[in-house]
Amino acid sequence: MTSTEEPGDAVRIADPARPPWREPGMPALLAMTTFAFAGFAVMLPVAPMHMVALGGDEFLAGLVNAVLMLATILTQLVVERMRTWMGWRVSLALACVLLGLPAIGEIFATTPGQILALAAVRGIGFGIVTVSGSSAVGALFPPERRGRAIGAYGLAVAGAQLVLTPISPWIADQAGLPVALAVAALPLAGIPFALAAGSAITKHARAAAALLGGAGPVRDPLETPREERRALVRLWPPILALTVVTCAGGAITTFTPQFVPDAVLTVVALFLYTAAAAFARWAVGGPADRLGARRFVLPGLAIVALGLAAIAASIAGIAGPAAPALLIAGAILVGTAFGTMQNVTLVRAFEVAGEHAKGVASTAWNVAFDAGTGIGALAIGALAAGTSFALSFAALSALCLLAGILLLFIGQRERSAAA
Repeated sequence: MTSTEEPGDAVRIADPARPPWREPGMPALLAMTTFAFAGFAVMLPVAPMHMVALGGDEFLAGLVNAVLMLATILTQLVVERMRTWMGWRVSLALACVLLGLPAIGEIFATTPGQILALAAVRGIGFGIVTVSGSSAVGALFPPERRGRAIGAYGLAVAGAQLVLTPISPWIADQAGLPVALAVAALPLAGIPFALAAGSAITKHARAAAALLGGAGPVRDPLETPREERRALVRLWPPILALTVVTCAGGAITTFTPQFVPDAVLTVVALFLYTAAAAFARWAVGGPADRLGARRFVLPGLAIVALGLAAIAASIAGIAGPAAPALLIAGAILVGTAFGTMQNVTLVRAFEVAGEHAKGVASTAWNVAFDAGTGIGALAIGALAAGTSFALSFAALSALCLLAGILLLFIGQRERSAAA
């Protein structure tokens, strides 16, 4: 089967007067995304909890999400090629299946190896849905409308996470792991919406091809590996910024139930972190379209570094009785920066890669996002096992500051060379 999902510049058939969430294909895409990320949101903290319940230590708990992200990244590298013969409908529906069924399978898991294997399967599904989702937004909307469109898509990504990421550890504690794992099968409910979204995107691409005067598929003019390498070189600044910020996100969502002893405080911290991320990703869309996404990258890195430092100070007990308030403040700061950077780095990736390389930009961005999440989970788990969570988060704060300084220095050199 072949597909016609690459409409190139003909994405301008989208109506500029229509809100992005009402663009044909977007409602189904947003619904599918909500269900897909609902399962992901539940499993991100619950699967490491399950590993601990089976006797694993902090390293094995972090390894669960590291394996998830490794499988995600390896899948993301081939999603664009896979979709050319599988098509939008099948690939999106398959993603929902691979995200939902392993959650049911984990109810019956009894060994750490089984949990890791199921995490790998979920990673394949997550790799498909992440690249396909951002590629769909890039295909449906022209550059000048992508900030708002990515903001709307970000709300779908974060909507279920806003509720399920903070509450799923509580569900697992109060109702039991099997109940939480059953909730994590929600991606299966997204299959009908995946099929509808795939049909709409393909129809859009055919209309785009007709506008260009061709009957066949419209391909990106990225013809050679050399051109692909050039696009990847241009992408490294936003990709670096995204990676370090998602390291922070991976550490928080994986280990908050471990370094916060109070279950209520865990729910509050994760809820506010996710809420801040969701709001920031949506709210920054309009300003990024008007002012340029690049303006928001360095402030985002500074904010996440400050938030991580606050969390480290809270864990270390430096603030005394104010430690819970400091933890909440840190979670809000990191969430705000996390959501902002999700939006502006993707917009920036599309900008620097060029319209001919939207697929390369989408793949690179998603690989960086999930690599950062996995590295954050694994590295913080390994460091905390040998030292403490306080030192681990302090080191991560320093890493974000160093990345910001490097990007500031590179930006100054580029401006000097252009002058």
